[in-house]
Amino acid sequence: MEDKQVMNRKTSSKELHLISCGWEKCTPDQSYGPGVRRYYTVHFVLKGQGYFYINNRKYTLKAGQCFFIPPVVSTLYKAEPSDPWTYTWICFNGENAAALSEHCHLTLENPVQQLTSVIPYAETICEMMTHPQLTPSNEAYIQSSLYRIIAMLEEEFHASYTTMEANDNFYITQAVDYIKKSPFLDITVTDVADYLHISRSHLYGLFKKHLGTTPQAFLTSAKIINARELLTITDIPIANIATSCGYQNPFAFSRAFKKETGMTPREYREKYHHAEDLLDC
Repeated sequence: MEDKQVMNRKTSSKELHLISCGWEKCTPDQSYGPGVRRYYTVHFVLKGQGYFYINNRKYTLKAGQCFFIPPVVSTLYKAEPSDPWTYTWICFNGENAAALSEHCHLTLENPVQQLTSVIPYAETICEMMTHPQLTPSNEAYIQSSLYRIIAMLEEEFHASYTTMEANDNFYITQAVDYIKKSPFLDITVTDVADYLHISRSHLYGLFKKHLGTTPQAFLTSAKIINARELLTITDIPIANIATSCGYQNPFAFSRAFKKETGMTPREYREKYHHAEDLLDC
């Protein structure tokens, strides 16, 4: 049985054209590179494992993933010694190649993706390789197959990114509701992250991406809003209000309050005590 098959077959479309495609069952530690190409390449890992080096980063890949090589970038990829990979690949270029790759979320910064299944890609590439002769019908078949692969990638990653966006919105909504409903807001960022069962760093990224602020800043603002209400409509001592809002140190509470409102808690109470209509200012 062959361990490698390649079809070098450049199609004529200026917008997007095939350069070559193939598959290979690699030997242990078999490597390619370091090297630079003048075209785009996507490898689909069918079996085994390997390593991919690009942009000063190392990726460990396994069956079910693909890796992307843009032009004019030095890369190296190498089969894992105990479980060497088998992959299929496609090389392409053209005026629209860069934009289409980006639509598929395949970029220098994000060159590795997990696929739902590599089988449809492998089958399409194998079918392309059964049309090597230079005929108009083969040209049309190969060109349509190339666009089919791009379409499958774009559809798959668009769906996954849409799901990620929906998950992000769920976490943000739950976090905001938890903060607003927590009695006296005597909670921390860690409490919010634990409530959502995510890390603090994940929570930070969600708030920065969707709300343009940090979880700590959002929580502080919510605490100060609660403190403003207590200062305005109650006679609770300021030290007790500070404690109820999660500030064990009254001076820290005073600094945070003044940073948000421009006044100390005492100044705010003197100005707005029992002026409920000013709470939304």
